[in-house]
Amino acid sequence: MNANEMAYSFDILYDKIVSGSSPGYTNREKSVFLTKAQDILVDRYQGLEGDESRRVNLSNIKKTVEISTPSAVQGIGKPFGYRYDLPSDYLYPLSEEVTVVSSNDCLNGNRVRVVPKREDEYSIQIHNPLKKPAVIGSAGDLVWRIFNGDDGTTNRVDLITDGTFTIGSYFLTYYKQSADIIPVTAGDLSTTVQSDSELNPSCHEEIVEIAVRIASGVTTPQDYQITLNEEKINN
Repeated sequence: MNANEMAYSFDILYDKIVSGSSPGYTNREKSVFLTKAQDILVDRYQGLEGDESRRVNLSNIKKTVEISTPSAVQGIGKPFGYRYDLPSDYLYPLSEEVTVVSSNDCLNGNRVRVVPKREDEYSIQIHNPLKKPAVIGSAGDLVWRIFNGDDGTTNRVDLITDGTFTIGSYFLTYYKQSADIIPVTAGDLSTTVQSDSELNPSCHEEIVEIAVRIASGVTTPQDYQITLNEEKINN
């Protein structure tokens, strides 16, 4: 469904639930509900990456980038740490790797995995030679990543080595922030530029259902639950 079709489905289901007892919503308001529902669905699905259907539904917002230049804003980071700016549309990480820069020809250019760490884990494990980041040419080679937060505009991470090598490129596969769902229909000037959902069409009906749940939760939450129960019985 495109955004207008989702808005139409929203109207049909919402009217069925409230039975005309509540005034309709503008396109702008429906955009808020649909976009919020989409965000909820992404939050729900991203934790189920092992489920094939979930991977398909989120495949359109999956991206891989190579970040070859460290952040211009390094600040006071961890020893042997390199700070990188994340993409502006970054939402959730899926996998991370870096290329190794080393004077050792057997290690230079190797691509190794990045393991996320919390601040408390860093403090506990950084002095443990069996757990700390290291690259020695084995399957256990790794770099640590600590989320550095953001300055209001840019998210950043610190990639931490053991000091025997540096980082070439940072390869990040992630889910990006989905674009807003914005319907545009004649006679409603609350929106002017249509924007469709980027998620797979197989989950568009679920987005509409969640959006209606949000909207009806503001007005008649009990009616919505009764309708859901009736539909389950009839189906």
